[in-house]
Amino acid sequence: MINKVILLGRLGKDPVVRRLDNGRVVANVTLATNDYYTKDGQRLESTEWHNLEMWDKQAETAEKYLKKGSLLYVEGKIRTDRYTDAEGQERQTRKIRVNNFQMMGSLLSSRSDDASKNDSHSSDQHESDAGHSVDLGHEDDGLPF
Repeated sequence: MINKVILLGRLGKDPVVRRLDNGRVVANVTLATNDYYTKDGQRLESTEWHNLEMWDKQAETAEKYLKKGSLLYVEGKIRTDRYTDAEGQERQTRKIRVNNFQMMGSLLSSRSDDASKNDSHSSDQHESDAGHSVDLGHEDDGLPF
C-alpha cells in the first residue's frame, strides 16, 4: 500500500509553531492548491485547503523562512487524528505529515544546480548537520494571500 501526497501551493497564513516539553518543535501551516476546469464554456477555479504538519528541523525552518503566500512544494503522507471533543463527541481531522518540502520562488530559477539541491528539507536530512540553503525571494503575483 502507498500513502504519498505531492502538493504545490501557497501558504494561507504564517506557520503556527509550538515547542513541546520534550524539546520537539511542531509547525502547522495551511496550504492552498488550485484546480482549474471549464463549465458551460467558462474557466473556473476551485481552491482546496490542506493542513500540513512539520516536525523538528522542518518546523524550525518553516518558522524562520515561510510566510503567508510562500510557494511550497510538499511531499508527505495523509494522517487522520481521532479525538473526543468537549461534548464527548468522537471527531477526526486529516492532515498531511510532511516528509519533504522545498521552498519555491523567484530566486530558485537563478540558482545553480548545486545550491538548489540544498534547498530540499527532507526528514532524512534532519538527522544530520546538513547545511540548508533557503529561498528568500518574494513575488507579487496578485494572489489574495
